[in-house]
Amino acid sequence: MRVGIIGTGNFTKSVFDALQKEDYLTVVGGYESIKADGFLNFDSVNELIDAVDMVLVLDLLSCDYESFSEVLKYGKHLYIESPGLLGRRDLSRLELLANEASVSLQIGLKQRFYSFFDDLSKHELVPRIIESRRYVKFNSKSTQLSVLEDLMDHDVDVALKLVNSDVKSVYSTAVGVYYKDPDIVHTRIEFYNGCVANLSASKIADKETHKTQIFQKNVHCSIDYLNQIINVQSSRSDSGEMREDWGTRTKYNQKKDDYIYMLKREVYSFYDSITNNMEPIAGISQYLQLQSVTDKIKEQLERNFTTNV
Repeated sequence: MRVGIIGTGNFTKSVFDALQKEDYLTVVGGYESIKADGFLNFDSVNELIDAVDMVLVLDLLSCDYESFSEVLKYGKHLYIESPGLLGRRDLSRLELLANEASVSLQIGLKQRFYSFFDDLSKHELVPRIIESRRYVKFNSKSTQLSVLEDLMDHDVDVALKLVNSDVKSVYSTAVGVYYKDPDIVHTRIEFYNGCVANLSASKIADKETHKTQIFQKNVHCSIDYLNQIINVQSSRSDSGEMREDWGTRTKYNQKKDDYIYMLKREVYSFYDSITNNMEPIAGISQYLQLQSVTDKIKEQLERNFTTNV
């Protein structure tokens, strides 16, 4: 599949070389992007669109609705790593354009591509209770860190992926201990299938923690994101023994910040969804659902946030 790049951002020579090694991809060139041997530089977005089948946007500053709509109108598939500069209205319009053109539109929800999920899928998870904690160490210089958008959003999306049900209700509360914005946020999400997710995040902890626990009939699963470990315990174990350490423990070598590895998983999944005519794992509809839940949390925090400052 022929691929074009818009913007620079996270797209570097190393990323270009890594993608070019993938057998199913041919990175043709880009618009307002890097300069490298074998990488063409086009004078306009339309020239780029004509030369490719798929467009990747790895640059937040290149999140231009007009360019994206042109890509979709010309019937080309589109991957946007971070659409943070686009409002909900523009994203909804892009979703309509993608549907009208019968092309795929994927968003960079990297947490949906952890290697964990490959193993978790073997256990037929139907969560009834999800508990997630994401705490980072207190740093007086981290005034710009958003507990909701930089920390909790990750676990909200993981819960949405695992539960795969519409959200029934959202309740959230927060406290500002040191700052005028929330230092600690707690959120409870209820789903129509009966599952409940309790999520907490903090930027004033004494040590870093990032864990998710999943409870359902016969199965308890824990995910330790920092140490790259999952532990799955099942009452249907062949041994029938229920010791403290019973279960299946898996250690991963995937680095927490291995950007190229995660990007390759995302792009291959996108390619696979296109060739098999399936909805992307991280499609625009999933991103809009995440944004909808995030908006509800923000509405709750406007009423329930307290601060001593």
